[in-house]
Amino acid sequence: MAFFSPRFLLLAAPALLATAAAAEDNAILGISSTPDAEPNKGVSIVLGAGAGVVPAYEGSKQFKAVPFPLIDIRGLADDRFFVSTQRGIGVNLLTLGDLRAGVAIGYHGGRSSHDDDRLRGLSDLSGGAVASGFITYSLKPFAFELKGQNIFGPAPGTEVTASATWAFSPLDRMRISIGPETTWADRRYDRSYFGVTDDQAAAAAAAGNPLHPYSPGSGIKDVGLSATLLYQITDHWGIAAHAGVNELVGDAARHSPLTERDVQPSAFLGLTYRF
Repeated sequence: MAFFSPRFLLLAAPALLATAAAAEDNAILGISSTPDAEPNKGVSIVLGAGAGVVPAYEGSKQFKAVPFPLIDIRGLADDRFFVSTQRGIGVNLLTLGDLRAGVAIGYHGGRSSHDDDRLRGLSDLSGGAVASGFITYSLKPFAFELKGQNIFGPAPGTEVTASATWAFSPLDRMRISIGPETTWADRRYDRSYFGVTDDQAAAAAAAGNPLHPYSPGSGIKDVGLSATLLYQITDHWGIAAHAGVNELVGDAARHSPLTERDVQPSAFLGLTYRF
């Protein structure tokens, strides 16, 4: 889903809250799971760092702490290009009023068998490049997005995500964004991350981790709800916090021998600086 993984933390890659009202709208929607479809006024550069607590892998009941860099650069070349830890390196190809469409490239981090005992005996899933396309529509205070992405490499797969956000400001220096999403995954993705081949089942059993072979198909993978809070401390410094939960609802994920828990919560806290 973007530059970095795991996937859960990608929803929490925030940009700093701007001081002007219009800039605030761009920032809050840009950092949430659905970006603002409106053109960005001028170049915006936000850097920062934070840490998150996320499931060890999709379907795990264990959690791990993950450091996370924050990069959000928009408005380059008349708002044609962007660089983001959430969305990758991309190009806005089409802007028609509140409608925007574009493409991006990024990186998917794969999965390590050392992250959880349930993966013992399985090979690591190496990371790979990600190519994505998106279309967004802004109807303030709401925004909507349809995004498709393809993961290349030894663990390939395609995901399509539909999401929406509602952004509001309860205080002068605070912005909150909340919204749902759902993701469909193709057979390649589900077999890469939820499937178990005969050879993998044998290797896991030899390592004392009995798993039965499983070959899932495509379908709706999960539904989720997330909220992001941004608080502007000064004109430059800000705090970003995120909490979300995804539930694995599709048969491919829920029936997998690798899935130990359907409900997958995550949380993030970071410090940002706007130049």
